[in-house]
Amino acid sequence: MDLRSFCIDPFLFHCCLNLEILFIFCSSIRSTIDRYKKASSDSSNASSITEINAQYYQQESAKLRQQIQMLQNSNRHLMGDAVSNLSVKELKQLENRLERGITRIRSKKHELLLAEIEYLQKREIELENESVCLRTKIAEVERLQQANMVTGAELNAIQALAASRNFFAPHLLEGGTAYPHNDKKILHLG
Repeated sequence: MDLRSFCIDPFLFHCCLNLEILFIFCSSIRSTIDRYKKASSDSSNASSITEINAQYYQQESAKLRQQIQMLQNSNRHLMGDAVSNLSVKELKQLENRLERGITRIRSKKHELLLAEIEYLQKREIELENESVCLRTKIAEVERLQQANMVTGAELNAIQALAASRNFFAPHLLEGGTAYPHNDKKILHLG
């Protein structure tokens, strides 16, 4: 409904118009007040949430400090310090913990030593096989040298291979001396 049709008098029209503007203004103020109340209640809720969070973190911090203290005491006990105020029962529990720990440590150490021995035994077999191969090559070179069939380049290649493996000195090949086949040394582990 239009205000002009409702108010015939221009004065009344302006009054009605002013009332409408006043109504809009009041409703705008009312929504502003509502928003203010909501914002202020939210900020008070936020502050209460902040306080609750602060209390929670203080409690968590206190629990963590207590756990750290307990772990430090336990560590001191395991190291043999501060055991004078422990009861006989607590000392027995501590002793059992230490024995279980030592058992686990020894078991792991034994496992690692067995693995190392196994590796060394495999390496020994590899080295023996390589030694047999090299002895065979040396015998072949010596046989060819005696027959004067080895060229200088072949002899140098064989000497370089032997020197890179560090199984024997290169001067042994140069002199033409026989390699002693009966001097076989084997490493035995076990």
